[in-house]
Amino acid sequence: MVQAIIYGGITGLSLLIGAWVGITFHLKQKTVAAIMAFGSGVLICALTFGLMEEAFRHGGFDAVIMGFLAGGLVFIAGDYILHVRGGRKHRRQQPYQPKRQSGGQIITLGTVLDGIPESIALGIALFNSTGTGLLMLAAILLSNFPESIASITGLQKEGFSKKRIYLMWASVALVTLLVTVLSYQFLHNLRPNTIGTLEAFAAGAILAMVADSMIPEAYEEGGVSIGLLTVLGFLVAFIISRF
Repeated sequence: MVQAIIYGGITGLSLLIGAWVGITFHLKQKTVAAIMAFGSGVLICALTFGLMEEAFRHGGFDAVIMGFLAGGLVFIAGDYILHVRGGRKHRRQQPYQPKRQSGGQIITLGTVLDGIPESIALGIALFNSTGTGLLMLAAILLSNFPESIASITGLQKEGFSKKRIYLMWASVALVTLLVTVLSYQFLHNLRPNTIGTLEAFAAGAILAMVADSMIPEAYEEGGVSIGLLTVLGFLVAFIISRF
């Protein structure tokens, strides 16, 4: 339990640190994109050699197929709704035109949508004690940090004060911590097939997030170098996973 609290706290803290860095230093968009691309590679490795392998071991093909597709579809549907309602306005790339101005609650919901499958995956990896927990932690840190940095400029343009921005990210950090701890505490009581389905669900949602949000946004800001950085992120994560 202590490990789950520490890991969940670290992932949440990375959001607050990213917000602080974005407010204080105004990093170049290419720098943020580079971090995001590297983190995308790490996430792809973590869900491939961690979550999906564990999902198959627990539940077999039926758990993998149903969970993976369900996770991807749920994320895509939720992300589409947020785009339409303006909840992704802090991102420069806009696949859909928002119908109305977005509020803090909608933007917060978008960030939670990104963080929940990652936190579930982290909690499951920790109670399985397979060594995937550290890999998932690194992957989440490398996705959370640029996400919160990239949001600052847009949020400030929309009139968010520094205090309001910090409170928003603090609430998201608390949600990710709670999801990690609850996943660690209660999901291991489920049947292996159900655990496998949840692992595959988290993997599908994370892959959809990477494909729909992280890599396109990183490429828009970073150009052709993003592909190489994503490859390097995957390679580094794979090497770490073998130790």
